[in-house]
Amino acid sequence: MKFLIKIYSFLLIIFIVVNSSGAEMLTLNQAINIALNHNPDLKALSWSVEGQKNEANAAKGRYYPKLNIEERFLRTDNPTFGFMAKLNQERFAQNDFLINRLNNPDDISDFQTLLTVEQSLYVPKVHIGFGMAKNELKAKEAEFEIKKEEIALSVLQMFLGVQTAQEYLKSAQKSIEDALEHKRLASLKYNVGTAVYSDSLRTEVEVKKAQAFLASTKADLDVSRRALGMVLGRSEPVDVTEDRILLHLSDLDSYLEVSLNRKDIEALKIRYENAKAGVNMEKSGFLPEAGIRGSYQMNDNKNPFSPDGDSYMIMGFLKWNLFDASQYSKIKKAKADEKIFEERLSSLKNRINFRS
Repeated sequence: MKFLIKIYSFLLIIFIVVNSSGAEMLTLNQAINIALNHNPDLKALSWSVEGQKNEANAAKGRYYPKLNIEERFLRTDNPTFGFMAKLNQERFAQNDFLINRLNNPDDISDFQTLLTVEQSLYVPKVHIGFGMAKNELKAKEAEFEIKKEEIALSVLQMFLGVQTAQEYLKSAQKSIEDALEHKRLASLKYNVGTAVYSDSLRTEVEVKKAQAFLASTKADLDVSRRALGMVLGRSEPVDVTEDRILLHLSDLDSYLEVSLNRKDIEALKIRYENAKAGVNMEKSGFLPEAGIRGSYQMNDNKNPFSPDGDSYMIMGFLKWNLFDASQYSKIKKAKADEKIFEERLSSLKNRINFRS
């Protein structure tokens, strides 16, 4: 019987080694570093930060001039458009003033090449929008730091979960060894007449329970390894070292100080300020806008980009929205958004104080 117990234990160890040999062995620091570089949720958020950087650059780009080129083709016998086309092509002659020609012009083709430049000088929405885009970038960067902390905490929890499952597995192995030994002793006692048969049956039940417990702990360990691998951005299970993890505790005041300077509070404060700026942005819709615009135009009767005639225009413009009923609703919506973030910020602070 002792020989059978040794064989069973040996085969059990071989089974566990074979089934876990494919798992990568990692320390806690290695696992955290891998997660911070390969966790899918964290990588997705990093792209969100990158997108917001480009959004801020796009908002800044509205300060710079806009340059456009356009090519158009016109074919008409309309008296007015035909008259203008010939003038722009600088092909207008004395006989074009004849009444019959003015009233019934021949068909005319006009290739129009237009180059325009527009520069905003005073647009309040552009200035406010650029500030909001920069603030939103800061908020997303703060969110990214929060996510890194959450991922590191999740790795620690999963790491400890694997270590706990490993200890349970060791306990299950020891339980089977003890149950088999109890069964052996009960059989010996029954054979010499110092125990009843029910004792042997009871030890048999203990062996079955120990085997079920071993199967359960093995499954729990496999799930824990796969869960850790998922946090690390891997589809295969990951194993961990048995290094003891020491968590150093600080005094209560230090935790309170950290809780009041959390990145999630910082991000929400930034968005609250952005919501306030959003109200000002909608109100700026009633402020004047000013800018300059210039254009250079080429007109040709036969070919594009080949001028028979050319001309330019330079103008300044001032736009002032004196009344727009929809703008009042936009302002009210922006104020409602401001209240939403104000309440969220207050709620978050209250929850933190409660937990502290």
